[in-house]
Amino acid sequence: MICKYRPGTTSKHNSGTSRTSRIRTHKINADKTKPFQCQKCGRGFTLKRNKDRHVNYECGHEPRFQCPYCGLRSKQTSPVYAHIRKKHPEEEVFIFDMKL
Repeated sequence: MICKYRPGTTSKHNSGTSRTSRIRTHKINADKTKPFQCQKCGRGFTLKRNKDRHVNYECGHEPRFQCPYCGLRSKQTSPVYAHIRKKHPEEEVFIFDMKL
Protein backbone atom coordinates (compact mmCIF):
# COMPACT_ATOMS: atom_id res chain seq x y z
CA MET A 1 0.00 0.00 0.00
CA ILE A 2 1.36 3.42 -0.96
CA CYS A 3 0.26 6.79 0.46
CA LYS A 4 -0.06 9.55 -2.11
CA TYR A 5 0.00 13.18 -1.00
CA ARG A 6 -1.23 16.07 -3.06
CA PRO A 7 0.76 19.20 -2.09
CA GLY A 8 -1.13 22.43 -1.50
CA THR A 9 -4.50 20.79 -0.92
CA THR A 10 -5.02 21.38 2.78
CA SER A 11 -7.56 24.17 2.28
CA LYS A 12 -11.29 23.49 2.09
CA HIS A 13 -12.68 23.44 -1.45
CA ASN A 14 -16.08 25.12 -1.90
CA SER A 15 -17.35 25.19 -5.44
CA GLY A 16 -20.99 25.83 -4.54
CA THR A 17 -22.19 23.34 -7.11
CA SER A 18 -23.60 19.89 -6.68
CA ARG A 19 -22.80 16.91 -8.84
CA THR A 20 -25.42 14.60 -10.23
CA SER A 21 -25.03 11.10 -11.55
CA ARG A 22 -25.05 10.82 -15.32
CA ILE A 23 -26.49 7.78 -17.03
CA ARG A 24 -25.65 6.94 -20.62
CA THR A 25 -28.92 6.60 -22.47
CA HIS A 26 -27.71 6.04 -26.04
CA LYS A 27 -24.55 5.21 -27.91
CA ILE A 28 -22.90 8.00 -29.87
CA ASN A 29 -21.79 7.30 -33.44
CA ALA A 30 -18.34 5.94 -32.57
CA ASP A 31 -16.97 6.07 -36.12
CA LYS A 32 -16.88 9.88 -36.27
CA THR A 33 -16.74 11.27 -32.74
CA LYS A 34 -15.02 8.46 -30.78
CA PRO A 35 -12.79 6.38 -33.05
CA PHE A 36 -10.98 4.48 -30.25
CA GLN A 37 -13.11 1.81 -28.58
CA CYS A 38 -12.47 -0.54 -25.69
CA GLN A 39 -12.66 -4.15 -26.87
CA LYS A 40 -13.98 -5.31 -23.47
CA CYS A 41 -16.87 -2.92 -22.84
CA GLY A 42 -17.30 -0.96 -26.08
CA ARG A 43 -16.79 2.46 -24.52
CA GLY A 44 -15.51 5.00 -27.05
CA PHE A 45 -12.71 7.56 -26.68
CA THR A 46 -11.56 10.50 -28.75
CA LEU A 47 -7.89 9.95 -27.85
CA LYS A 48 -5.91 6.70 -27.97
CA ARG A 49 -4.10 7.50 -24.71
CA ASN A 50 -7.46 7.77 -22.89
CA LYS A 51 -8.54 4.37 -24.24
CA ASP A 52 -5.20 2.85 -23.21
CA ARG A 53 -5.56 4.27 -19.67
CA HIS A 54 -9.09 2.89 -19.47
CA VAL A 55 -8.01 -0.59 -20.62
CA ASN A 56 -4.88 -0.74 -18.43
CA TYR A 57 -6.26 0.71 -15.19
CA GLU A 58 -10.05 0.83 -15.21
CA CYS A 59 -11.98 -1.67 -17.35
CA GLY A 60 -12.42 -4.89 -15.40
CA HIS A 61 -10.12 -3.75 -12.57
CA GLU A 62 -11.01 -3.14 -8.94
CA PRO A 63 -10.77 0.47 -7.66
CA ARG A 64 -7.21 1.01 -6.44
CA PHE A 65 -7.31 4.41 -4.69
CA GLN A 66 -8.88 4.64 -1.23
CA CYS A 67 -9.87 7.37 1.23
CA PRO A 68 -7.90 6.81 4.46
CA TYR A 69 -10.76 8.10 6.61
CA CYS A 70 -13.86 6.22 5.45
CA GLY A 71 -12.78 3.63 2.90
CA LEU A 72 -14.31 5.18 -0.24
CA ARG A 73 -12.54 3.71 -3.28
CA SER A 74 -12.16 4.89 -6.88
CA LYS A 75 -10.30 3.89 -10.02
CA GLN A 76 -8.90 7.42 -10.35
CA THR A 77 -7.24 9.72 -7.81
CA SER A 78 -9.16 12.93 -8.51
CA PRO A 79 -12.54 11.81 -7.13
CA VAL A 80 -10.89 10.61 -3.92
CA TYR A 81 -9.03 13.89 -3.41
CA ALA A 82 -12.27 15.84 -4.02
CA HIS A 83 -14.13 13.54 -1.62
CA ILE A 84 -11.58 14.12 1.16
CA ARG A 85 -11.71 17.90 0.73
CA LYS A 86 -15.52 17.86 0.84
CA LYS A 87 -16.34 15.14 3.40
CA HIS A 88 -13.28 15.37 5.65
CA PRO A 89 -12.33 19.09 5.49
CA GLU A 90 -10.28 19.09 8.70
CA GLU A 91 -8.15 16.10 7.72
CA GLU A 92 -4.89 15.90 5.78
CA VAL A 93 -5.39 15.27 2.05
CA PHE A 94 -3.78 11.98 1.00
CA ILE A 95 -4.90 8.64 -0.42
CA PHE A 96 -3.91 5.01 -0.29
CA ASP A 97 -2.82 3.33 -3.50
CA MET A 98 -3.94 -0.25 -3.03
CA LYS A 99 -1.81 -1.61 -5.88
CA LEU A 100 1.76 -2.65 -5.20
